[in-house]
Amino acid sequence: MDHNSYTDDEIESAWQRADDLVIDDHNKTDASEAHSMVGAQLWTALRALGAVHGRNNEGPTGGFGLAAELIMGPAVPDPDLAEQAATVMDRLALEDHFRVSAVDRHWQIAIHLWPALKAITSATGQLNGSLVATGVDADMLAGVGPHPYYPNDPHRHLTFHAPIPPTAQWPHHDLPGHGLGTHDDPGQYDLVLANMAFHDAALLDPERRTRLGAYHRELLASALDRTAPGGLTVALASPVFLDHPEADLRRVIAERADLVGAVRLPAGAMRPHSHAEGPTDVLVLRHRVPGEPGPGIPPAREVSTRTGAAHLNKYWFGNPDHVLGHLELSEAGPFTVLPGREPLGRLLQVAFDQIASAAVSFLTAGQSTSRPAPPPGLVADPGPATAGDSPRL
Repeated sequence: MDHNSYTDDEIESAWQRADDLVIDDHNKTDASEAHSMVGAQLWTALRALGAVHGRNNEGPTGGFGLAAELIMGPAVPDPDLAEQAATVMDRLALEDHFRVSAVDRHWQIAIHLWPALKAITSATGQLNGSLVATGVDADMLAGVGPHPYYPNDPHRHLTFHAPIPPTAQWPHHDLPGHGLGTHDDPGQYDLVLANMAFHDAALLDPERRTRLGAYHRELLASALDRTAPGGLTVALASPVFLDHPEADLRRVIAERADLVGAVRLPAGAMRPHSHAEGPTDVLVLRHRVPGEPGPGIPPAREVSTRTGAAHLNKYWFGNPDHVLGHLELSEAGPFTVLPGREPLGRLLQVAFDQIASAAVSFLTAGQSTSRPAPPPGLVADPGPATAGDSPRL
């Protein structure tokens, strides 16, 4: 039959049925694996372009760039009032991370981190080559130190390499930093310092938290790409990375590196009086020598709380003093950390000293045996936990 014999209504009805079939098949078909594959490839491409490292995060929205938009994800259709409020608060948390400077806290971390790194160097003879520092205030983390003309700019993202300073030198005012340019050789640096964006953004939406954890997984993978086998990566990361219930979030890193130690700073420690008020983790990872076994990254344990099940990384049960405050249930986390009475600087010093001791034991064991002994805290899983078992909960 000639198609011209169909009426306009019949043609419109046929098109509508076809559209309905397409929509029905879309809703019935599980495409989660394809979505995961596309997401992983997208993050990898963005990492290669530099977009997720913060270089392209400046703009008319006040530093709210491509990486932040990817973490926020697509708009929820017909959101209720609670979803609208969560979207506003999550967006403010990501925006404030770039709007508010944390240079003073970055310098305080460096003051207590570097004695620990130099103790490791003195005891093991390692960490005596070159370093790479990347992120906002990367020079602060490298120990360059503030000066009268230091720009208090939260958008000041740097990436540079330099010789690791002598153990007797502090601060590192004369550190001869150089841009990587075409010399970004993989696996050549004994120490990588990575200040990863949004590490203090406490997000209310669980899917956004998962995307933030995946984002930091990719940044950690990039840092490990630069770290020499046996070298250390020190990263400022979101607690989502360690505490997320999905082991796949950590698997790529656990296959290549071991967690030597971690410190969790209290909520609001980095950017007080802002919406970026989440806790921050300082992770110390050792890039495993290829073919060498190692403990990897501890899993997250399920914890029974008064509001239901939550997850907390097993590391904190073995090292409760490395949580620099008191764990408290939170809508964005699910745990936050309330500051205690002791000064944060003193707590950082003690925690980094303990991590240095663990690192020395770990590294020297690796030199004398085929299987390095795990750092303190990486012990056999003691089984299900309750809130009462948690560090200072």
